Amino acid sequence: MRTLIVTMTTLALVGALVSTFAVASDSGGAGPRVSDLEVFSDGLTFVTAGSFSGAGERGQGAQVLVKARGLVTGTCISPRGEAEQRFALPMMLKGTGATRKAGREAAFFVRTSPPELASVEVCPAADWRVAPAEIVFTAVKLQVGRPGARLLCQFPAVDGPVRDPGCQAEP
Repeated sequence: MRTLIVTMTTLALVGALVSTFAVASDSGGAGPRVSDLEVFSDGLTFVTAGSFSGAGERGQGAQVLVKARGLVTGTCISPRGEAEQRFALPMMLKGTGATRKAGREAAFFVRTSPPELASVEVCPAADWRVAPAEIVFTAVKLQVGRPGARLLCQFPAVDGPVRDPGCQAEP
């Protein structure tokens, strides 16, 4: 049921972003910028969606890289399932994608990969099974654009719209 809710929310967000981008006005040479940025966690991954404009030639996609830092919590389960031990481990998750043209701006939607943990990293023995439960994300880095028109944004990981993503043009 949770997967269905997350999927429906994701589709609604993408639909709203695409319709917004279709009527958006051109930035008039103001340089590259990120707008309409929304972020949220869905348990074990982090999702970033927004728009990118002022990147030069129309029709070309731009690369998007997301790095989300957080604390992974879960359980280690013994080989026979008799014992459990909780764990918490700081981790950086990454996701990549590309922008897609939508009107005069380019839309992006990137989800990080789920955490990959080896039992030797968090459990008492290598034969225990790792069961990550949740990640509490704390900070996000977003890189979007092409060489010569690339932005680096850093902001706290909060669910919902990001008003000031702290974007800077990369040299």
